[in-house]
Amino acid sequence: MNAQRYLGLAADARPHTLLDHVLLRQQLKNDAELSRALQLAPSSLSKIRHGRTGISAELMLRVHEVFEIPIAELKRLDAIHQQYLQRHPQPA
Repeated sequence: MNAQRYLGLAADARPHTLLDHVLLRQQLKNDAELSRALQLAPSSLSKIRHGRTGISAELMLRVHEVFEIPIAELKRLDAIHQQYLQRHPQPA
């Protein structure tokens, strides 16, 4: 599945939308490769993937710088992620 098609299918807004989009776009195999490329702890990606935290501005900027993904594209994906978090709040 190509990245453009994935964006179209992201309407159900799962928390892993942005992560999966980057994996597909960059042809990375898994979150371990993504965390190494971003120099980010795997646990940080896990928290995003499982809806326990949002995408920080710092992480969005890092994804933009490392993979040259336009900020506007990342913001669209983050908006989808935020909508999911609002509809599915995590217990404290």
